[in-house]
Amino acid sequence: MTTANDLSNTIAKELPKLHMGKLPTVRNLAAKYGASTRTVQQALDILRERKLVESRPRSGLWRVGEIPTPVKIESRLNADDFFAQLKRGIEDGIYPWDSPLPLIKELSTEWNCHTQTVSKVLDMAVQAKLLLRHGRFHFLALPKSSRKVSSPTILCLGAGAPDGHFRMDSDRESDFWRELGVQASLAGLSLVRSVWNGGSIRPETNTLGVIATSWHYQDPMAICKEVSKLKLPACVWFDEHNLDTNSINSRIHFHDQGHSAENGSLLTRHLLELGHKHLAFISPWHANPWSQKRLKGIEEEAKKCGARVEIFSLNGDSEWDRLMPAETDPLLVKKFPAATIANIIEGSSERVRNFMIAELGWNRIRKDMAPLLKQAFASGATAWIGANDVCALNALNWLGERKIPVPKCISVAGFDDTLEALRSNLTSFRFSCASVARAMIYQILTSSRTSSLTRHKGMVVVRGTTAGVSRK
Repeated sequence: MTTANDLSNTIAKELPKLHMGKLPTVRNLAAKYGASTRTVQQALDILRERKLVESRPRSGLWRVGEIPTPVKIESRLNADDFFAQLKRGIEDGIYPWDSPLPLIKELSTEWNCHTQTVSKVLDMAVQAKLLLRHGRFHFLALPKSSRKVSSPTILCLGAGAPDGHFRMDSDRESDFWRELGVQASLAGLSLVRSVWNGGSIRPETNTLGVIATSWHYQDPMAICKEVSKLKLPACVWFDEHNLDTNSINSRIHFHDQGHSAENGSLLTRHLLELGHKHLAFISPWHANPWSQKRLKGIEEEAKKCGARVEIFSLNGDSEWDRLMPAETDPLLVKKFPAATIANIIEGSSERVRNFMIAELGWNRIRKDMAPLLKQAFASGATAWIGANDVCALNALNWLGERKIPVPKCISVAGFDDTLEALRSNLTSFRFSCASVARAMIYQILTSSRTSSLTRHKGMVVVRGTTAGVSRK
């Protein structure tokens, strides 16, 4: 009579011959070797202890290391799921007011579903008064505000510059206010801009809602607290990491850009598709959450493809760490007094002084970055990602001074898609100010006062500083 030990040795000799590494069932093994199922089971237990076979419920027995990974079958989305997705896209400002949605066939390809499902979803959106149908085209239906006023306006609040005007220190700020004006006009609304320096806010009677930015305030929550006191729908463009624990109860719609790891992931995907497997992330302002979030997305995307990311960073907060001290630099004030400059240029010294102050600050930033760039070059990385366009542009200048061709030897990309990025033909991640503006206007027109946070996406604008890895 065959013992369990003898049978285990016999099966062990047969293991290398198994097709795909899977063992027959217990019954089949019993029939093959003329043993009882109990003896076969004991033999298999011995093989498990010897770590020659392994099993998983409802998957059978396999040679160790060859058991297949279970495939997770995702359930197909139905019309209700796609309708919720479409509704969320409308509320997030993805679709423009003045042009039709993609046609049914195009949406069918985008959503990976049947055209009849798309048709059903669009009919549901028309019935819900989210869309208007004109022939085979579907347009967004602008909601009607519950407040009936003549000449409806939106009150826009922000920090003031030294000259008393709205402060717009970055391209993204000016893009946002410009886009907000365009989208408001398309919606039949006008904007009234007002600098807020503290105190209560008193909107006019024809104001439908309030849109504010928390930029440039020492206490970003201060303007939010005042806005939340109003009996009007309100939206604030806010850096998510500055929100305090009470913000969610403020009845404000918060909108955030640039603090999502997904932005870093999308830019990295572009570089990976070009064949780059060794990336350098360069940031002298890595104490700031936007730098950390972008790096997180970069690392997560690179890990999926087995690419390597090296980090070259300093613990600064932002470029203002260097630009602000330059305004009061004692050497600058001593060597270039306002009166001297005014005599040379035969007029006001303000613009010239502001230019000199800015250049002093930028030069200090370049000096901060020089060791990081030297280390990045020594690392052998074929693609450099600046934490923002300032980093990427400084990297371009540094490489240019050393006659290192971009993108032939090293590809360079950044974030923000600033005007200087356009001038320098820099590949950059562009944040969608249009979607922010549309989402804010939509929320005000629906008179919604339930607090929410929307993280807006963007896109990679590919220009001449990124290319495939050169084959040497």
